[in-house]
Amino acid sequence: MNKMHVTLAVVVSLIIGGVVGALGYSKTAARYDAMTTACVMVNQAVEHGILKPEQVKELGELTGQTLKKDYASVASKFKFSEKQLGNASEGSNCSQFIVGVNAGQ
Repeated sequence: MNKMHVTLAVVVSLIIGGVVGALGYSKTAARYDAMTTACVMVNQAVEHGILKPEQVKELGELTGQTLKKDYASVASKFKFSEKQLGNASEGSNCSQFIVGVNAGQ
């Protein structure tokens, strides 16, 4: 193989790797990032008295409605099965927010 073939193989490999990496990120890590961000925000709001724990689920519902209407790709990151939602902890702000988001969708 000459230098041209090696260079072409490297460029093609980088392009394919970039596409595969982007698809993998959008299906896995993007969901984790969205969940982590939402959970941190909700927990901080409750911890600092901006929200009461009883308001978290309602905030989730309102957020779910807006996400579904205006940001469907982000809303899809918060979709959970009924079984998973049924197992959500009543005492967890994060879980209740996610339950609310799903109810709002």
